[in-house]
Amino acid sequence: MWDSRFWIFFILVLILAGVSAAIRKLRFIDVQIMIMIAALTMSCDMLFCKQYHLYNYVSTEYKGWYSFWANLIIIPALGLVFIKFIPKTLKGVAAYIAVWTALSTTFEILIAKPLGILIYSRWRIIPYSVIGYILVFTWEYAYYRILVRYYKKGS
Repeated sequence: MWDSRFWIFFILVLILAGVSAAIRKLRFIDVQIMIMIAALTMSCDMLFCKQYHLYNYVSTEYKGWYSFWANLIIIPALGLVFIKFIPKTLKGVAAYIAVWTALSTTFEILIAKPLGILIYSRWRIIPYSVIGYILVFTWEYAYYRILVRYYKKGS
């Protein structure tokens, strides 16, 4: 239940999110996005991991334990890092999403899978993760733009 691979990754992501929040001040909108990401990832994880058994985090025996921490802390923290450095132009955003998709997929292939942080029983990184990243990063950006628009109107 205390697999060092997972917890080292956990700590590194928290450090990365902390540095991002220090560089670009944490705002109310960022917290709202992290709450949305946690809710969405927990919902998706209930389907993909628990219901359909497509993947697990670190251990099949403790998959609920590791999924909980990944969905509550790790994935929202990575979402925070993503949103803190969003470019201003639409072309920049498209390139940014493409780069994040490529880096996230590469991370899964070269680090998460070989180190056993993620165990893929039926999930295929290519194409499922690639499609998922594009959809999720696009949706996160759209939600961010909606929040920015309505937050400014209310101020």
